[in-house]
Amino acid sequence: MVESAGRKRRVAIWVLRVFLGLAFSVIGVAKLTGTLNTVQTFEAFGWGQWFRYVSGLLDLTGALLVLVPRWTCYGALVLACTVGLATALSVTRPDVWPALSLTLLAATLAWLTRPRRVS
Repeated sequence: MVESAGRKRRVAIWVLRVFLGLAFSVIGVAKLTGTLNTVQTFEAFGWGQWFRYVSGLLDLTGALLVLVPRWTCYGALVLACTVGLATALSVTRPDVWPALSLTLLAATLAWLTRPRRVS
């Protein structure tokens, strides 16, 4: 029974790592290239295009880190923070659900892969 729970945890971590790594690779590239309406979105926020580039780099960095087992927790934290900010900025908009879902998935991955203290 314990072995089965450990296996399920490893599979869940693997699935989250691959999903978030791929999703944020696409999101980061879209922000850096200005595709998928990212230019208009960042103009609507009023923060300028410099923030689009910074968040695109953070998204790509987090996506790469989640794919490296040793750094998965830290990559997931980076992603949870960047998409968490997007969630906070979109909280009054009807399209808040994708950002909120990605925030919760990244936070879950960070929790599942957090470093453990050895007593």
